[in-house]
Amino acid sequence: MRNYELMLALNPQLEEEEVDSLINKYKKLIQDKEGKVTKVNKWGKRELAYEIKDFTEAYYLVLNFSSEEKDISELERVMRLDEKVIRHLLTLPPKTISRAPKAKSSVKEAKSKAKEEKEKEQTKEGID
Repeated sequence: MRNYELMLALNPQLEEEEVDSLINKYKKLIQDKEGKVTKVNKWGKRELAYEIKDFTEAYYLVLNFSSEEKDISELERVMRLDEKVIRHLLTLPPKTISRAPKAKSSVKEAKSKAKEEKEKEQTKEGID
């Protein structure tokens, strides 16, 4: 299972009950696929930086959850078809993104090589 963060920009004309039912719909969809919703964060209505589908503001909602990769395509399909969702963004939270071990070791190697070359230059200058 991987951790995901889903940000939804919803139609600002939705009532609070409609927003709650939409949250429950997506939570149920995730849980039906054996995923787990860890956090729901309602940001409320915010002004958009630019107009999207004739809306100048949207109701923002952030869901943090864990799920299998194979189940994400179904979730995205449902969001694309839902007229209440103006825009969505599904990302991996920064703490779950890992770098390749070689990248870290190559940086360390480069630093140690640079240090060795600097020491060699300093010793050569001292000899001359």
